[in-house]
Amino acid sequence: MIKDYWKYDGVALAELIRNGELTPGEVLESAIEAAAKVSPILNFACHDLSQSARATAKGPLPNGPFKGVPFALKDIGAQMKGTPYEAGSMLMKGYVSTHDSNLTKRFHDTGLITFIKTTTPEFGAQITCEAKIYGITRNPWHTGHTPGGSSGGSSAAVAAGVLPFAHANDGLGSIRIPAANCGLFGLKVTRQRTPAGPHAAEISGGRGVEFIVSRTVRDSAVLLDAVHGADVGAPHWAPPPVRPYAEELTAKPRKLRIALLDKTFSGKPVHADCAHAVRDTAKLCADLGHHVEEAAPNIDWERYVWAIRLAGSASMTAGVLSAGEMMGRTPSPENLEMLTWLAVEEGKSCLASAYFKATDVYARIQRQLGAFFVDYDILLTPMLSQPPAAIGWLGDPEDDLDIFWDKFSSDAYSPFAGVFNVSGQPAASIPLHINKAGLPIGTQLVGRFGDEGSIIALSAQLEQARPWIDRLPPIHVKNYL
Repeated sequence: MIKDYWKYDGVALAELIRNGELTPGEVLESAIEAAAKVSPILNFACHDLSQSARATAKGPLPNGPFKGVPFALKDIGAQMKGTPYEAGSMLMKGYVSTHDSNLTKRFHDTGLITFIKTTTPEFGAQITCEAKIYGITRNPWHTGHTPGGSSGGSSAAVAAGVLPFAHANDGLGSIRIPAANCGLFGLKVTRQRTPAGPHAAEISGGRGVEFIVSRTVRDSAVLLDAVHGADVGAPHWAPPPVRPYAEELTAKPRKLRIALLDKTFSGKPVHADCAHAVRDTAKLCADLGHHVEEAAPNIDWERYVWAIRLAGSASMTAGVLSAGEMMGRTPSPENLEMLTWLAVEEGKSCLASAYFKATDVYARIQRQLGAFFVDYDILLTPMLSQPPAAIGWLGDPEDDLDIFWDKFSSDAYSPFAGVFNVSGQPAASIPLHINKAGLPIGTQLVGRFGDEGSIIALSAQLEQARPWIDRLPPIHVKNYL
């Protein structure tokens, strides 16, 4: 393995390759060795693509900003032709992708080399990572706790030093929640900022986006410059950035007007660790010269919780039925996990009129948040209402959807994520805090629709003020060399 391989972010590795100090093959072998050391403990790698990756590393690579840097694709969302794609479900077991997604092509056009696929909960529909088809994926900060989901495999791999960043996607928090649980930077981009084609129009009825989790802000900024923009036939276009995202890293800071929310949208308190983290982040923002005041958008929380559950079950039903048709299998409790099956059964009973009522709720929330962000550049919130949950907690009991949804998107665990999937706004989890139990506590920055630039600029300031890249979990490549 390259000495101190794990210390470099993707930009730094690419620079070493460009300068001839390292070869893509040497860097790839370091990543493969790193995964072999820690994945048996954490269980984040579900498909080994190292053989094809080695062939790619030997051939001509695109001369992009990440030429020769190793990469991982999550096993749901962006597809890679000729590789397994099981979406965390026995219903999809044995499926092999027949095409590259447009985002995958853009990733690979930057010079990235995909060598593993990472675990996800079944159909990416939980905020843990305990799919029965793969087994339990564990948090490198404490193996008794979840890395979060649905991008838990990617987040565990990045946090453990296996690679600098990895593919992730976010339909109700699936980039930001595992980033918070694993001590990473996780940027959910604006709706339609990255492509969903060539076949899909948009993800999860417009709630979903795809990007990465990373150890540094600059990796996310540089990669977003390379992959953003509508693809052919996209139903919507995100507003173009005012300047390259990488320029936000070093631009002269402007004074931002930041709203602080340290309770849930329904007014309930969060865990003391989460409250401390968001207040301390607010103080740091003020120390950096920004204006911070307590303020919160007015959201009809009960209607939101109703709408997100109804639309979520309807979306799950449509996806599972399509997967069953494609595989020639009938969805059932024998090939679906119980929570998925219950959501599908609930979705089958949803009336089309109720679904459109749910989208009306979404529209009102979009309008309310749009009005709020006329006066504020950033909303600062906790990322979760509790520290990272113990393994098993999020799916227990398996036969009660009411308890599941309360944990999934209401006050019990994740009340701060899904609202901004509904509104389509960019949001990021930043890893500034560790609690006394040694678990990461994330805080969330939310920007105006289309304004990833302000989030990236502020995140870079916070990262410079309190660097986090050298803060390593106990299960880390460094400790297994």
